[in-house]
Amino acid sequence: MSNGEVRKARPWDLFNKNIGRVPDEVQIERMSICEGCDRLIKATKNCKECGCFMTAKTKLPNAECPLGKWGKIKIDITKEI
Repeated sequence: MSNGEVRKARPWDLFNKNIGRVPDEVQIERMSICEGCDRLIKATKNCKECGCFMTAKTKLPNAECPLGKWGKIKIDITKEI
């Protein structure tokens, strides 16, 4: 991985406080995109493409939609500390 590259999200990233979280407005926007997608299982909020729980995945800065509808963002976690 090159310097400054954001790595792919993994399920256990939800427990890693060093990764940080996206701002609420980004999570809401991502989730809104997912809710309009036919690949979302509405009852469980799981994605049929990646199998992830989107209410959690949309909070991770290093996560991205497998269909390319939204992508990774860089955040400065030093501001959160």
